[in-house]
Amino acid sequence: MKRLSRLAACLLALTLTACTAAETAVPAATPAPTAAPVPTEAPTAAPQATPLPYDDLSYVPEFGFQEKQTYQPDEYNRLYLDTYSFNDRTVLVGAEDEAAALLEAGKDPGLGVRSLQARGITGQGVKIAVIDQSLLTDHPEISGAIAAYCETGIDSGLSGGTLHGPAVASILAGQTVGVAPGVQVYYMATPGAADSRPHADALRHILEINETLPEGEKIRAVSVSAAPGDRDLFENADLWRDALAEAEAAGLLVLTAQGAAAGSARLTLSTSTFDLTRRDSPAACKTGLPNDAGLLAARKSPFCLGVPCAYRTVAEEYVPGQCGYRYDVVGGLSWGIPYCVGVMALGWQVAPALTNEEMLQALLDTAAPNADGLRIIDPVHFIETLEREYAS
Repeated sequence: MKRLSRLAACLLALTLTACTAAETAVPAATPAPTAAPVPTEAPTAAPQATPLPYDDLSYVPEFGFQEKQTYQPDEYNRLYLDTYSFNDRTVLVGAEDEAAALLEAGKDPGLGVRSLQARGITGQGVKIAVIDQSLLTDHPEISGAIAAYCETGIDSGLSGGTLHGPAVASILAGQTVGVAPGVQVYYMATPGAADSRPHADALRHILEINETLPEGEKIRAVSVSAAPGDRDLFENADLWRDALAEAEAAGLLVLTAQGAAAGSARLTLSTSTFDLTRRDSPAACKTGLPNDAGLLAARKSPFCLGVPCAYRTVAEEYVPGQCGYRYDVVGGLSWGIPYCVGVMALGWQVAPALTNEEMLQALLDTAAPNADGLRIIDPVHFIETLEREYAS
């Protein structure tokens, strides 16, 4: 995705480890490089460029990325403030209150989700699986939601915090930032490498878990913020496709960057962006990301659903116990997939007998068209429709 995606770490596909509720270990420190000879005359430092719109100012010294923490007023442009991504350790001198307000506003899932949560519609009792990069499980946003944590293809010495893992988990089930804070999450951690074998192994492990769960209490859907079935992007994509066919035959609804299918219904997702002045309005959402309008024609398919992927605050943790938040302006479809699955969980709480085919069709039928004609997910209309037509 963006520059910070490299923080997901270079994890090697090696072993399948057992399910555990314990946190993963912090990545081993890289040995310090041999010091370079001291130059006779110190070079002149290059001037610090003013960050441009949509630049990432997050302070993440743990991975040697973006080690600048404090920006003086002449080192950033206050007019661009609402276009910067940053975390709660970034200091923008003179704009601390405005930055804090942006980060707080970004915790709202938007599109009326909080009004549903206020009614007790939180996904309570629904089980969801996530296949994504590793995360530490002690962040207060998600610690109470993790029913099981498993690692597939990750060397135990390389487990630890990533950018991607806590972000997708918190968008789905975060206690203050999540769409469905009442769900139980079965989290399957895989390496960040473009190899579908660990994804396929993780999906089959989810099927094994489901065999142990009673009827009516099984995992309903799987959120995968990747495209492991894409042969152009992933090695062993056929292994994923075989596992996906098994999962769908077993009644699991699996949503990836390539979409989802069930019976005669299918769904593909497209990026969209909140209107910051009307965060609860699906119709006000912009097609694409803030810095990219995208291909509108490709997104008017009858199976296409826009999901909000930008201006989101997500959980962040790279070192055990150092829990924080990140305000992500640009985001990407990775953030939209757990959002959509979270809305599904709200729906299954209201109408537990809803089939996978009915679920996909209801999401499309209740969507709100925006100014470009892209249909945007509409959680409130979706839930009201299920309550009227399906709930017992």
